[in-house]
Amino acid sequence: MSEDWKTQAVRDAEAALEEKMRKVEEALDKADRLSASLPEVKLTEDKIREIEELIRAGKAPAELTELQARIDAGEFTWNDVADGTALRDESVQAAFSASVANMQKAKELLDEGHDVATVISADPNRPSDDSYDDDPPDSFLR
Repeated sequence: MSEDWKTQAVRDAEAALEEKMRKVEEALDKADRLSASLPEVKLTEDKIREIEELIRAGKAPAELTELQARIDAGEFTWNDVADGTALRDESVQAAFSASVANMQKAKELLDEGHDVATVISADPNRPSDDSYDDDPPDSFLR
């Protein structure tokens, strides 16, 4: 069948579509390469137990407490959360949304040249007293 019937507008639209499809395929290839380069994330039983103890001790926001209840109900596991499998779930995303904002702020401070002590002291989840812990176990939970 001849393509004589195609107007210039149709040809332009086809060309634009082909270009967009090429870019999508490039993006998918890049995502596949990046995904393949990431290490496998697996939480140890000790780390899972530590996370669960902190949550059950009331040292986590309500969203994480609700997430723990769903894990207890068998909907998914902490390893599903760690490896990204559970991140398709909106409530899982919500449970970590505040943490992501805090991590972005920490990265911005580091990018601006602030030292690690300054970044740690800017953590909104650190206690307001003068106690200092190099590895606060519950800071990432908030």
